[in-house]
Amino acid sequence: MESHRNSDSGADDTLALATRHAALQRSKLFRDMPEPLIQHVATHVVERRLRDGEALFLKHDPDDFVALVVAGRVYTWLYGPDGRELIIDSAEPGEVVGETALVEPNRREAAAFACGPTRLLLLSRSHFPRLTNEPMFIQRLLMLLCDKVRKAAAFIESACLYRLESRLARYLVTAVDSHGRSEYGGVVVPLPPSQSNLAAMINASRPKLNAQLQTWRRDGLVSWTRDSLLIFDVEQLRSVALIPAGR
Repeated sequence: MESHRNSDSGADDTLALATRHAALQRSKLFRDMPEPLIQHVATHVVERRLRDGEALFLKHDPDDFVALVVAGRVYTWLYGPDGRELIIDSAEPGEVVGETALVEPNRREAAAFACGPTRLLLLSRSHFPRLTNEPMFIQRLLMLLCDKVRKAAAFIESACLYRLESRLARYLVTAVDSHGRSEYGGVVVPLPPSQSNLAAMINASRPKLNAQLQTWRRDGLVSWTRDSLLIFDVEQLRSVALIPAGR
């Protein structure tokens, strides 16, 4: 009987390892990496499950692990001295959170919280050397970090230099380009879980955001349900966003 239990446990471990391996192969950071490297990570990652709103890490926490989102979503937040909140990044399945830990030991510059039930794979600093000794991995890491720098620059530009109407339009046009689908005579894009989340993404108060959406709905530009927004004229929205077509 003991032998049978050990056999079942071994099968469970093998299944868990195969699942982690597959998740890594689908991720932006580890896709197409050498098999020994993926096997190393799959063997040493630890699964963590977070409830909606639960913290993955807080500002000033040690920068001692990197996390891969397997299911759910993680928002990266900044908090101002006046209580204002900004969501500066969003990580979906296949994306990583806290990858600066791979570059230099430091402290977290922002906080990260789960949006909805979220499952992650965490790799601690003690297992980084195998990754950072691989040139192909370093090249991929630099590409992802450069992409985040570009997104951060775009966020700063929008948050600091554009009116609310344009900031919201820029967010929605970006959503159209990445997630939009044609339906019901327009383009449907997913919405964040709440207007408070959306307001934090575009540096606005929730009442002002709601007022802008209501204005667009009265003008016949958009309509929405609880979790998606239908845009009837993307080109008009693009002109409001001050983003040239084809950018």
